[in-house]
Amino acid sequence: MKQITHLLAAIAVVGLATTGPALAQDKTHAVASFISGGATGTWYPTATAISDMVNQAYEGQPVSTLPGKGAIGNALAVGSGQADFGLSYGPFLLAVYEGNNPVLNRDGLKDLRVVANVVPNTVQIVLAGDVPDTVFSDIKDGGKLRIGVGAKGSSNLFGVEKILIENGADFAAVERNGGFVMEGAQEGLLDAFLNRQIDVYTNTVGTGASDFQQALATRSSRLYAIPEDIRQKMIKNWGYVAYDIPANTYAGQTEVVPSLDLSTLVITNASMDDDMVYEMVKRMAENKPRLVSAYSGFANWEPKDMAIGAPIPLHPGAEKYYREVGWIK
Repeated sequence: MKQITHLLAAIAVVGLATTGPALAQDKTHAVASFISGGATGTWYPTATAISDMVNQAYEGQPVSTLPGKGAIGNALAVGSGQADFGLSYGPFLLAVYEGNNPVLNRDGLKDLRVVANVVPNTVQIVLAGDVPDTVFSDIKDGGKLRIGVGAKGSSNLFGVEKILIENGADFAAVERNGGFVMEGAQEGLLDAFLNRQIDVYTNTVGTGASDFQQALATRSSRLYAIPEDIRQKMIKNWGYVAYDIPANTYAGQTEVVPSLDLSTLVITNASMDDDMVYEMVKRMAENKPRLVSAYSGFANWEPKDMAIGAPIPLHPGAEKYYREVGWIK
């Protein structure tokens, strides 16, 4: 009898060990879609990695990654309930959330929520050696500017346009003053800068980018320090985040250069349950190597950065985790 009792006790212990918290996949969840970007870009593998990590917490792998519709289209889809998660840029997300603006000419989608800030891109501007630091503010007083701004519809063109607006100018004013605005692919704009067809080269990309290395090394030029009053307006009005380009990011750049980050954000809808969002941010925070393997841009990213740069409210599930680890108060 004593042997039988011991055997039953052992079975009970094994049973407890196999039904405890270690088996996270005991949880279930309805199917959830995560819209990203094109299959050849960086958003698709980023979303796939995040989806895979979340799926480890649930039976049946409920989160599936789908190609998306870009920063604006993704925000519209998630905000209207057509998708559950997505990726977007801070300024476009803010515009869709607020509504009644050039991005969304109707009431805003107030159910949008931020889950996490992932790898940002930085607004970077190079001025030729003879271009004054006041080049943008001078336009309203008749100053001349020859600038490359990126392709139509790009995040870079959007940002440069808003910097001009906050300086009391716009693209039309540049051309009225006898300057010009060159649109197009970055390769062509870089060639135009190196060949002295334009005097200001811009791009919104990760710091240390090869195009800026080439621009600064080939032509006498310098990085533009965005004035603090303009930075604050870009943060308040357009959803950017203050960022200082570290000294020595580029050859010959010996000082910190004040600039702006364009946040890339994981977003969801207010109706998404707290548990799945909590699992998402927790697993992202604890699995940086998996994110780096999906996109090398995560190499300089720190998990604590997930809690910054949200231009609209955080989802409660994300907020709960960020408070637990002390990233927000």
